Amino acid sequence: MSHCLETGCLRDQLGIASGTRHEVCRALHSEMNAIIQAAQHGVSTKGATLYCTSQPCSVCARMLINAGIVRIVYIGDYPDDFAMSLLREAGTELLRLAEHGKTEG
Repeated sequence: MSHCLETGCLRDQLGIASGTRHEVCRALHSEMNAIIQAAQHGVSTKGATLYCTSQPCSVCARMLINAGIVRIVYIGDYPDDFAMSLLREAGTELLRLAEHGKTEG
């Protein structure tokens, strides 16, 4: 499928704010793609650790919880407090990678 860099960003065209209306996008978040790729290659995600650049959004958080991901290591924040509350409720270990590779969490 064509990349949004080729077709133009529908979210930008419609003025949709970051962190909202995730269904209006050609792309998937990297967390979703990781789960899909694991499934395609027959790799279980149960008990796995996910490494990502930003804390997951609420859509990804629900998918990660259901996929059995137990630990998430991320670098930057994302404006979605609901996602973090879901992950904490599920008992998912959250580690924010700080400067020089140290973790906070």
